[in-house]
Amino acid sequence: MLTLSTALAELAAHPRAVPWRLRLVPRWGAAAAAREFVVFAPPLVRSAWPVLARAHNACLLLNPAGMEIVSPLPEAELEPHLGSLRAIHKLPIAVAPEQVRPSPGVDVPGVDEPALAPPGAGLAVGLDIGGTSMKALAMDGARVVATASAATWPPGEVGIDSLVARGRRLVAEVAMGRDIGSLGIGLAAPMGVGGRVLELSTILRERVGRVDAFDGFADRVAEGLVRGPVALFNDLSNLGRHLSAQGARRLVRVQIGTSFGGCWIDGDGAVVATEMGRLVADASPEATPHTYLPLRGAMRTYLSNIGVATAVAEATGQPVAPGEAGRSLRQLLEARDPRAEPVVAFVVDALVAATQEFAALLVGVQAIECGGSMLQGPLGARVAEAVAARSPVPFRVSDRPGEDGAIAAALAPRVSTPLRGLRRGG
Repeated sequence: MLTLSTALAELAAHPRAVPWRLRLVPRWGAAAAAREFVVFAPPLVRSAWPVLARAHNACLLLNPAGMEIVSPLPEAELEPHLGSLRAIHKLPIAVAPEQVRPSPGVDVPGVDEPALAPPGAGLAVGLDIGGTSMKALAMDGARVVATASAATWPPGEVGIDSLVARGRRLVAEVAMGRDIGSLGIGLAAPMGVGGRVLELSTILRERVGRVDAFDGFADRVAEGLVRGPVALFNDLSNLGRHLSAQGARRLVRVQIGTSFGGCWIDGDGAVVATEMGRLVADASPEATPHTYLPLRGAMRTYLSNIGVATAVAEATGQPVAPGEAGRSLRQLLEARDPRAEPVVAFVVDALVAATQEFAALLVGVQAIECGGSMLQGPLGARVAEAVAARSPVPFRVSDRPGEDGAIAAALAPRVSTPLRGLRRGG
């Protein structure tokens, strides 16, 4: 892997390197602030993709209303990469001397302040629904008293009614006949302010089909089971709210799972949700293509069940199903099988590449935390030590990488931390 940070450093060392300026046009509001990043690279076509990959990452993490690129190359020589960025981000990207002027119809910041009723008497239950598996967890005060898990989509299961029924079974199982005072649900899908599902992942499109099928989903899961408030959030945003309520600030939180999800907690405690799986970290010519976007070297294709399964299969010479990636790697590590070493190195290199991008673009970031069931056991300890030694920002693996999402879901109705979202204007 050639990390994007390393590729840009090599371009900056070129004797003909000149500044390329990336100006992020701010969104509306009192807190809006313009940002400019300067990237040094020679005025050559081969420089275009690494520089525009950094521009892509800036748009991803900082969510501007538009971007101006001051380039030593004419706009035509930035294609097709420039066209890909415009298609992915759906915002104005101008090449100097043009100027970006945000239209009244762009997204503007909104803050979701949950208006929740007081929790009822009984357990706090969380249901964490991922692309591969879902886990329910019950808490009595600060103590976890029961957990249960199942495949999110067993063979042959399709439709929202199936998901509701299986979610209800897990919730009832962990309640063990006791009253449920609140239910929080974390769902791996993009959501807007108020917990409305805006877009479906690939697997949800295949199994459910329509985004409006999730209207009222949380209430259907809770009906007749819960005597108190119910909350529905994007799973990683919800985890960010939980950490923010505990005092975390300027923290990037990422998760290895069906994809590479994440959010970051700003200095004011607000949680900023973004699609970390689209972060470009590998700038090598042979970087893996994204599964459905015109991108190469994005984290989704590296640190995900599919990416790790591919690495394990290459190391062992045997096919590995994506849902078995974590278990297969854990078995190799526990057996001290040397074939695990290139897979561990692959995970570590990808995480280091991501930490370099966070450090370059999120000014003031103080820590990066990674979770996901795959990091339970020996892999978590190996990754924590190896990445921390190379990361430009303090890095750690979460304390409970297999349960932290479900714990955050359980406490969601009892936390009032704001979640910064997007509201459509104009």
